[in-house]
Amino acid sequence: MTSNPLIAYKSNALVEASYKLTLQEQRFLLLCISRLNSGTDVASPELQKTMTITAAEYFDSFPDMGRKNAEVQLQEAIDRLWDRSIILKDDEKREEFRWIQYRAQYARGEGKAQITFSDAVMPYLTQLKGQFTRVVIKNISNLSRSYSIRIYEILQQFRSTGERIIALDDFKSSLMLDGKYKDFKTLNRDLIKPC
Repeated sequence: MTSNPLIAYKSNALVEASYKLTLQEQRFLLLCISRLNSGTDVASPELQKTMTITAAEYFDSFPDMGRKNAEVQLQEAIDRLWDRSIILKDDEKREEFRWIQYRAQYARGEGKAQITFSDAVMPYLTQLKGQFTRVVIKNISNLSRSYSIRIYEILQQFRSTGERIIALDDFKSSLMLDGKYKDFKTLNRDLIKPC
């Protein structure tokens, strides 16, 4: 593993957006995002849209899966990414777009996967000037539920203030839990505490 910590940067709008990913998909995307140059000094985000991750790199970042399972979990991570979308909502509009531009490619026998981020998602991952959330991959490497990572990201948004107030409906919407967990007590017991 490298001595520099892998850090993924996402715009706060993306952190608050509605989307649902499996644990493997979350991990894979965060690992890809951590390789992006998210700063404003990047001339063309277009040049860094395509990412290749090997099973060895995936295992190094998330060792709890076991070295033997890394290739299988890497393939599972990319299998359904094409079908996954992000929904951004505000009072005036609703926007939906995909994470990736093309169907993910997996090189059998080589243990590597390649994706190309969609044009629509790139502004939420690169050239970030403010209003972004920092996710240190090492800090989420042992989280074993997909909701754990999403909750971690939501909480990281306001780490500097130490306080995060969010309406229950907004929280559920971010996790794509609309219509589930009618009250906080049930949500806390069945989803938050296990995370």
